[in-house]
Amino acid sequence: MTSKNTLIIGTRGSALALAQADMVRAALSLRYPELDVRREIIHTTGDRRTDVPLADVARVSGIVDKGIFIKELETALLEGRIDVAVHSLKDVPSELAPGFTLAAVLPRAAVEDVLITREPDWNGSGTLATGSVRRRLMARTYWGSGLRFEDLRGNVPTRLAKLAEHPGWDAVILARAGLERLGLYAPETLVEGRKLYMRPLPVEAFIPAVGQGIVGMECRSSDRETVEMLAGVNDPEAFACALAERAFLVRLGASCSTPVGVYARLEGDELVLRAAYYAPGREEPFAVVVRGDRKEPGALGLRAFEELDLL
Repeated sequence: MTSKNTLIIGTRGSALALAQADMVRAALSLRYPELDVRREIIHTTGDRRTDVPLADVARVSGIVDKGIFIKELETALLEGRIDVAVHSLKDVPSELAPGFTLAAVLPRAAVEDVLITREPDWNGSGTLATGSVRRRLMARTYWGSGLRFEDLRGNVPTRLAKLAEHPGWDAVILARAGLERLGLYAPETLVEGRKLYMRPLPVEAFIPAVGQGIVGMECRSSDRETVEMLAGVNDPEAFACALAERAFLVRLGASCSTPVGVYARLEGDELVLRAAYYAPGREEPFAVVVRGDRKEPGALGLRAFEELDLL
């Protein structure tokens, strides 16, 4: 048992972020009943800069990669105001800054993207609102080139409300994990007086973002006591999948605006990794599926990149 009596976890302030922080707090409290787990809300650049498309936030804010959603949390870690930063792992840069470590993850939730439409029989024609370059390109591959796109920012309830209120939009795409954690996932739902329809999209066509559905816990590398404590709530299967996916992303040199999907899953003693990368100037992605030892997830991610055959 750790000698720490109190642990402060930092989180963004959205409803989804708070729900995920509460999941971490519950896991820690169950594993360490005597531990006083407290929550601190930290507002990030990504939360404040909703006035520009997501792919442009890092550029206009002078922040590298996906740091737009974690920079202020890491500052709080360095200053000792929090002990653990809780993240949606898909928002975490492929390589953490020196001095930080991804110490643990919770069990992975559903990984699918979900199509949400104003009409129950929407067939891919009209306007799809999404801020994700990955989702735009995969949607165009899936439904065809006639699809139009609009940018969409904001938290999950805000995005649903925008679809319900915007007569020129036909659909949006959101992560199933976030919808489920907020209790909003249903085949039919009522938002702002408007009925909306939800259906999961096939993972083979809409390969999720790296780490999608995983809640990650980051801390200072030098804080060995917290590192060991978090190991007590780590889910080894989700962690192995995360390491494989993130190794691929590092080798690709991807940023937050890179249109790439990577998804690893366990099949017995093997890890199976599926990836799709849309290179500039190409309408069809480079795609790969590889299998390997679950005990060497990083090596599998690197091999997947090599087998993309980008040259």
